[in-house]
Amino acid sequence: MRPSMSLPYDKIAYELRYRTVYKAGARFWEDPIPTEELVEFIRDMNFPRGLYVIEFGCGEGRDAIFLAKQDFKVTAIDVAPSAIDRAREWVAQEGVNVSFEVGDVVNLKHISSSTYDLAVNIGCLHMIVSESARLRHLKHALRILKPSGLYFSCNIGKDTPVMREDLDKTKPKPGELIPRRIKVDGEEKEIMLPVIAAWPKSGEQYKEEFEAAGYKVLKLYKRITRCLGSCWIVVAQKP
Repeated sequence: MRPSMSLPYDKIAYELRYRTVYKAGARFWEDPIPTEELVEFIRDMNFPRGLYVIEFGCGEGRDAIFLAKQDFKVTAIDVAPSAIDRAREWVAQEGVNVSFEVGDVVNLKHISSSTYDLAVNIGCLHMIVSESARLRHLKHALRILKPSGLYFSCNIGKDTPVMREDLDKTKPKPGELIPRRIKVDGEEKEIMLPVIAAWPKSGEQYKEEFEAAGYKVLKLYKRITRCLGSCWIVVAQKP
């Protein structure tokens, strides 16, 4: 049965994908190296040590662990318990501290206001296929950021606007199986994984939704990323 497109995102599908990847023998679903665009952003900003950072949709922890190694105090959230288990194993081996938690990035009510200096979202925002849920996430994130706090977003993007009704026309459809290559004991292996619904937007659409949530957009630029392909990067600030 095809997953419902009326849901903000398919929480169960993520967990099932991670379980399938691990059952096939892979240690990690994605390459365990940090996102280059995030590395560049952190380097260029020259942040002071000890800032509080939250990552939304952290997966197996590659970017959260990178941030912890830069002496940030990091909280990282993902909806998939299997991914969080793997992240906790990895961070213990790396000898740094990250507070990993299983959670829903659309509902952050349990987090106190004005807690974090920086929010990071790599490939998570575009997976939310409900306009109201995206706005709810961004508003929650704004609330938990400190005044002048930053939100760094790197998500799949298009050159022209993508409407919600356009998602029903995309192929392959959510739930259909497609081949994916993973690494098992240093060698590539092909497995079949289900497609998960996504809503990549144009740069202007991303800018508009951040502004609608109350942010000031400081930077908006496009990059071809190693992990996600064509992405729009947004650097937004809480007033």
